[in-house]
Amino acid sequence: MSREGARSTTATARWHQVPRKWRAVLVVLAAVVVIEFAISFAGAVYGTPSRSILGPASSLDTSGKGTAALAQMLEGRRHPVRQLESTLRSAVLPVPGTLFVLDPQQDMASELSTLRRYVAAGGRLVLAGKPGAGVLRGLLRTGPLPVWQAPRPGPTKLGAPAPENFAAGTVVTDQEGSWQLSAASGPLAGGARVLLGGSHGALALLANIGRGSLVLLASSSPLENANLARADNAAFALDIAGPGRTPVVFDEYDHLQTSPGTGIAGLPGHWQAALGLGLVAVLVWMLSAARRFGPPVRAERELVPPRIAHVDAVAALMSSGPPERLIAAAGPLRRSARELLCRSLGAREDASDAELWERLPSAVIAPEQVWAVLTEPRSKKDLLALGKAYVSLSGRGRYQ
Repeated sequence: MSREGARSTTATARWHQVPRKWRAVLVVLAAVVVIEFAISFAGAVYGTPSRSILGPASSLDTSGKGTAALAQMLEGRRHPVRQLESTLRSAVLPVPGTLFVLDPQQDMASELSTLRRYVAAGGRLVLAGKPGAGVLRGLLRTGPLPVWQAPRPGPTKLGAPAPENFAAGTVVTDQEGSWQLSAASGPLAGGARVLLGGSHGALALLANIGRGSLVLLASSSPLENANLARADNAAFALDIAGPGRTPVVFDEYDHLQTSPGTGIAGLPGHWQAALGLGLVAVLVWMLSAARRFGPPVRAERELVPPRIAHVDAVAALMSSGPPERLIAAAGPLRRSARELLCRSLGAREDASDAELWERLPSAVIAPEQVWAVLTEPRSKKDLLALGKAYVSLSGRGRYQ
């Protein structure tokens, strides 16, 4: 044998000398090291994005500042709801439908043309919060524009009747923001009119653009989770969402911040699944290889023997005695068999043997079995015939 082969044999022998449980521990530690290395390497090569929510009024946010309750309420009213995580330019927006753009966190200048075309084609746009510079002009084009101001509108009241404020009366807001109508003469751009107004300004305006409509909310506070159940906020939210079954889209693209993932989050989905299966396999192997403590526990407790086993045991005990003992013990069985025979023949229980023989044609058992019931047994063969007759008369057993 070569020197290398001898070394290999010695190493194998030493490995098998290690107790089984310690070998399992060493294998698991080695597997953990390999998995950690694979995660670090793959995370550096395959960086998958992780996302966090920016700003208030996101329909993916379940906190008090989010609008997840609004999305859930609309789904309950059979509105098809979709959270849009791509740009508006690349999305297919439903017409007719309703698009919620609530407190956008980024500049919307590149999306204005898309939004205007969507509304002009027959969609409804709900724009909430303080608009950026040029947003209202890009949507409403020519004419006097409403001006966003910090003071709250105060107690609201219905403005011009419209489907967008059909069920709402008092809407509560806890954030700054209201619309101040321009003092210039003539109608506002887009024919904007007040949906909900207060003593310090308007909370909601409605403007017409082409075949669609634009709802301007000075604040998204009435639609947030913490305020949706207050006053008529929920009714107002259902009104501006449109009739039942109207598709609803929430613009979530600028509410999500993308950052590279680290650790397991930085792996592709199939890598994560493979690592999970590998860990499960290692745990199963550990459980199968570990030494058990004590004997295995029975799955079910041991019950008493079945009744037929007890009967067979008693029969074996009785058959081992003299015939006289068996004949004496068969007295109760013979009386019970005679009672059953009288009952089956329609005779009295104290009928004589002659009366029973006269009724023999109507018997339910063979004549030899009737003979076994009416005559006193004198041998084991007679006892067996008596037992068969009793079973036939009682209507149960293997001899029926």
